[in-house]
Amino acid sequence: MKPTERTKMHLISNYVRPARLKGDRTFQVRVGNLQKELGWTNRTPSVYSTLVSKDFQREAGVELIEKKGGPPSGGPSTTWQFVFRVLDEGQDASPVNIRKRGGLLAIYGICADMYREVGGADAFIRAERENFGSIVPDLPEPAEAQNR
Repeated sequence: MKPTERTKMHLISNYVRPARLKGDRTFQVRVGNLQKELGWTNRTPSVYSTLVSKDFQREAGVELIEKKGGPPSGGPSTTWQFVFRVLDEGQDASPVNIRKRGGLLAIYGICADMYREVGGADAFIRAERENFGSIVPDLPEPAEAQNR
């Protein structure tokens, strides 16, 4: 089993499910503690990337709401502490956290529903390419043609 899958399974069974059963709305996970629980050393980048991954959050039904205690570089470290919100069954992550970020991340996923309706972004782009140039705009006639 891949380290990522093992990390996900451990998180879900030891953090997410117990939080749900107790009715907790949030729970915290420290990268170093999680790595120790799994009996690993030198796997900090793998554990860190699993915790920030959208796949894990979607699969577990949680939303990352805060990251604290790590180095200023923002890179993987055993000192990072992640705070997750437990979502209700079938509830999607709120776009509120995305909007808290600035720059281009503020518009991340803004067209996801539109693309889903047309079969995905690839299908949309393919259709646009196929139809490119098929609509010729009405151009005004040149002045010489109007004077004849």
